Amino acid sequence: MQKITYLLLALFCSSSFLMAQDNEEKLFDISIHGFVAVDAAHNSRVGNAIRNKHIYLYPLPQELDLETGIDLNSRGNTDIDAAHSRFGIHVKGPTVNGVSVFGLIEADFLGDARSADSNFRLRHAFIRLGYGDFTFLAGQTWHPFFIPENFPNMVHTGVGVPMHPLSRNPQLRLTYHQENFELSASLIEQNNFRTTGFAEGTEFGEMPEITLQLKMWSGDAWGSFSAGYKRLAMPERENMATIGTYVGSFHAQTTFRYRLPTVMVRAGALYGENLSEVAMPGGVARTTASTPENPEFKPLAYGSMWTDMERHSATWSPGVFVGYTEALGASENVDGSSIFGRDPSVTNIFSIAPRLRYHINSVTWVAVEYMYTEAGWGASYTSKGVPSEVTKYANNRVMMSMRYTF
Repeated sequence: MQKITYLLLALFCSSSFLMAQDNEEKLFDISIHGFVAVDAAHNSRVGNAIRNKHIYLYPLPQELDLETGIDLNSRGNTDIDAAHSRFGIHVKGPTVNGVSVFGLIEADFLGDARSADSNFRLRHAFIRLGYGDFTFLAGQTWHPFFIPENFPNMVHTGVGVPMHPLSRNPQLRLTYHQENFELSASLIEQNNFRTTGFAEGTEFGEMPEITLQLKMWSGDAWGSFSAGYKRLAMPERENMATIGTYVGSFHAQTTFRYRLPTVMVRAGALYGENLSEVAMPGGVARTTASTPENPEFKPLAYGSMWTDMERHSATWSPGVFVGYTEALGASENVDGSSIFGRDPSVTNIFSIAPRLRYHINSVTWVAVEYMYTEAGWGASYTSKGVPSEVTKYANNRVMMSMRYTF
């Protein structure tokens, strides 16, 4: 922690020195960005949450105390947190022989475990080179399925999870830019956002995830289509015969945005197999045709859709998010006793979240958001690994937030 603090102090001192050279040609253009944020939230039911319980996903099923018979998850909780406050440093230049250079480092204080809550944590760190119509990015930043130009503008930091993906990954990305579209190809690895149960799945999978993406725009309309494939090595905990066994999976997403005179409309739909690394339910299952000598596994698929609408205003900005996720199962018959992943017994999730922001000025706002989330949990599985015998559980979440952006 001390080393990181010293590094940040050095970066700030360097940026101050470079920006002070008014009478000399500047090699670098350095700027600082970020925000200070404070959230206060109350949940009516215990739920699955990530990022040190700061991002609520969906309510958990019944968990009975053996002595009293009380449902341990049927209770509320309250939290006040400022750890997702963040800052970053942009560095531009120099441009040599037509090649531009841009770098970014950004971090927050969410840590990487509950015991490390409020510890410094890397979010983005990448270098981007530009030449003509092409850019090349190397480093850690948003997964291509999280599109900065089009995501739910919720008060909740999770911005629509688990219906909308959330992940940052080390990657190499080549992008071709034109006036009304851009096309990119990305090679992606996993870091702190990992597929549940696959601690070293990408490393021993021996190939990076591959994702292609097309973005298009015209006037007030904007759209995107993305598709990808990843291969993970099965964890050795299944048995030693799984060494050298891989699970391949596909994912695809389309998003749309349209700006009306007073309202911004955003929407998206996603299909993904074993996509727990982007904060969705999912997993893998052993097929019924599998043998101990030749183990075979198939990914479990989920589909989701969401829409987000918000009124443009310099002062009051009401909005609403609606999302739905459903389990689609595997492509072959699977053994229901050999399923693992992130909550593969979740059969569907519905969420609706109205919100209201008040902009104190152009860089400061306060907001309140109510989010109702209902999740269906299965007690068994169909032959394709879809949860069955479903019981639904609901959570009511009230959240207040204040943010100052710089």
